[in-house]
Amino acid sequence: MFERPYDGCGKCLLGVRRLSRVKAAASSPERQWEDVLAAAASVGAHIIGWADDWEVSGATDPMTRPKLGPWLRDERGSYDGLVAAAVDRLGRNVVDCLNTGYKMRDEGKLLVTYGHDGPWDLDDPTDENGFTMEAWGAHSSVTAPGSSLR
Repeated sequence: MFERPYDGCGKCLLGVRRLSRVKAAASSPERQWEDVLAAAASVGAHIIGWADDWEVSGATDPMTRPKLGPWLRDERGSYDGLVAAAVDRLGRNVVDCLNTGYKMRDEGKLLVTYGHDGPWDLDDPTDENGFTMEAWGAHSSVTAPGSSLR
């Protein structure tokens, strides 16, 4: 079973899902659920809970997101790391993604995303660069206020 309570095994991960609009098919809640479970399974981890921020703008700082924020602020209990469908579900710009990633690194917690081989190691320059590139990809999908590009 991939979903069970915190048991101190060292691989008790919080599933992170976020959508600005729930109707976005490419990142639907169901698809993110599948990707998060697959990513957790790939590292032998399990999900202890879900931080589902639906209808929450990617521009919202992860620390203040309604569901993820309390976990990041240590208000919800113990967990061994985060697992998301993609880096861009952690934040919508480079700063937010890196801040969340470095928080996990500095606290000795796992950071796992679907499609990446194993947990991210932000002490390894190659992995750190790869994570940053994925964060830049998330950032580039944001349009400037007033822009006609969507």
